Amino acid sequence: SCVCRPTRKSPEGSTFGDVLESLGDRSFGWAFILVGFTNMLPLPIGANMFLGLPILFIATQMALGRPTLWLPDFVTRRFITRERWRMGALTALPIARPLSRLTRMRYTSLFQGRAERMLGTLMLVTGIVLCLPIPLTGWLPAIACFVVGIGLVEHDGAIVALGATIGLVAIAIAVAMAMAIFSGISYASA
Repeated sequence: SCVCRPTRKSPEGSTFGDVLESLGDRSFGWAFILVGFTNMLPLPIGANMFLGLPILFIATQMALGRPTLWLPDFVTRRFITRERWRMGALTALPIARPLSRLTRMRYTSLFQGRAERMLGTLMLVTGIVLCLPIPLTGWLPAIACFVVGIGLVEHDGAIVALGATIGLVAIAIAVAMAMAIFSGISYASA
């Protein structure tokens, strides 16, 4: 007797690749939401150095102008049960429901064509900041990714712009902190 895996249309669940394909141009947004949310959780110090790495992978693809997110086969073939998808959706619902009231489709030119590549570049730098071991710089890049992700999913340019602004602030704080640390080390060694 053979053990048959559930197929795409199976009521038992679906593969990650099937879900990614169904998201289309919203795949970048959902990826940013997932990684941003993960990095917003109370985690051990230094965890963001590793958990932030997927942002670099996602943002690089966006900066290069890919229409949808590409993931390696070992990720896309992963089968997830219907129950797990449901639990994930129920976890996200308390956040998603109030946010959906604030969003609407507007200013879509902010994340299309060249503007989308620029946004991808900004998110790449924001992701680098998230991965750096600089004190007080972890949460803001994660929030920026989460907010940009919501804007991309909802096709809301105003929310994307808000997330991009948070990203710029996060970068500015990281630069200021790095300069302060460098100045302190230089002063101490003088």
